[in-house]
Amino acid sequence: MKQFDFFADPEAPQIFAHLDYALKEGVHIQNVVTQSDWFRFLIKHEDSLKDYYQEFYQVFLDHGGESSEKYYFLSFGPGSRGNISAEHRHFMQNEYVIVAFMLYKIFFIDGYVELHSVKQLQRLIRLEYEDLKPGLYRTLAKAKRINPTRMNDDNLDKIVYDGLREFSKIGWVALDKDYFDPLPSFQRIHKIYGDYINGLDEWLKTNVPL
Repeated sequence: MKQFDFFADPEAPQIFAHLDYALKEGVHIQNVVTQSDWFRFLIKHEDSLKDYYQEFYQVFLDHGGESSEKYYFLSFGPGSRGNISAEHRHFMQNEYVIVAFMLYKIFFIDGYVELHSVKQLQRLIRLEYEDLKPGLYRTLAKAKRINPTRMNDDNLDKIVYDGLREFSKIGWVALDKDYFDPLPSFQRIHKIYGDYINGLDEWLKTNVPL
């Protein structure tokens, strides 16, 4: 049995159980106020923790970003979900993935970096992306398995807000009532779906499934 150095850290009893639970729930850990102790613990014991998750759970402690933008998460090998129980995994619904595409495009590609109001984001999508709305409605309706005629602006606003709540749960955004802010780990959506996001206008028109 390997000896895992992080267990010898005096802070481990206070930090590791909470950190471990969060990682298994799909939370991304980064250097923000609410996660600063966890992040520091990960930086300090990165190699030991990587060995621990591979040995006991057959999953990988992975990271993205660099320096102040660095973030950690658990990833799975090809064709395997490791030994983490399904009840402790976060599965994001497709409609929220589509919201993430739109948020990334608006914030990082189209340059609305000063946008931090949920209501203003909802309004922006409804009024400034009018040309994308038909495709967006069709795609969201397909993701939710409902008739496209049931999609309207109120439903769109709700899906956007619910999506931000999902992103908040896994550490992709900070969310407090009407305020939101993408965190460094939100960049992971582009690493996974960069081709879709970079060609989002055309993708919404063709409505190809994820």
